[in-house]
Amino acid sequence: MSAVTERLDVRGLPHPERPPLIMQKLKEHGEVEIIVEVEPKPLMTMLKQQGYEFESRFDGEKWIVRIWRE
Repeated sequence: MSAVTERLDVRGLPHPERPPLIMQKLKEHGEVEIIVEVEPKPLMTMLKQQGYEFESRFDGEKWIVRIWRE
């Protein structure tokens, strides 16, 4: 894991634009923390198939999902 995690707030972005942006940031930084309105289960399934790990939590207002590759 990298020392600095890129934080990316994708709330408000159209859903089709989110995965390409998240993948770009993962390639650039190796680890990313995304902020979303709803837990992105389809994205998490796709990333797991590509070898990524993730953890998600809901803070009462938004989902925060950390994504990285071991």
